[in-house]
Amino acid sequence: MNKKALYVALAYALVIISFKLFILLGGFYLSRFGFYYSNAVSVLAIIPFYIIAIRLVRADNGGVIAGKEAIRVALTVFSVGAILISLYNYFEFLLQGKQLALEYYNSADFLHFLQKQTKIKPEDYHKIIQEQIAQSEVSAFKATTGKLISMMVIGLSSSFLCAVIMKRSKPN
Repeated sequence: MNKKALYVALAYALVIISFKLFILLGGFYLSRFGFYYSNAVSVLAIIPFYIIAIRLVRADNGGVIAGKEAIRVALTVFSVGAILISLYNYFEFLLQGKQLALEYYNSADFLHFLQKQTKIKPEDYHKIIQEQIAQSEVSAFKATTGKLISMMVIGLSSSFLCAVIMKRSKPN
């Protein structure tokens, strides 16, 4: 494992955990950005870290890096980052998951969502809200796995793309 790739992965995890803590502790978790887009931003934010790690390793090798080594560096950044962020997501859900679910299902946004559904009668809103709160008792492992799947799809594919684009061979 390349140490520079490890340091870049740790920097990525630190930046994303700080970003997620800012959203959570700042009260932005149930905002439109926090609820819908913050996870996508945290997953896509790994791409610049791939580029930084590959450039650092390439600079150490005199501006040359093989394709296999570039992929190895990018996968190191991905795997370490994914593990650390998954651990954070697990503990975040354990500590705040139930509270956030209660806030969301009792919010005006969820009520507005229910009102848009033409097949649901207004007298059933309370029953539906109670059912949703009861179903929100999912495990922290399931919630973390759901976020990890998006990270694997985007993170793995972008790691290969960055590695292929950024590899530099020795001139013949």
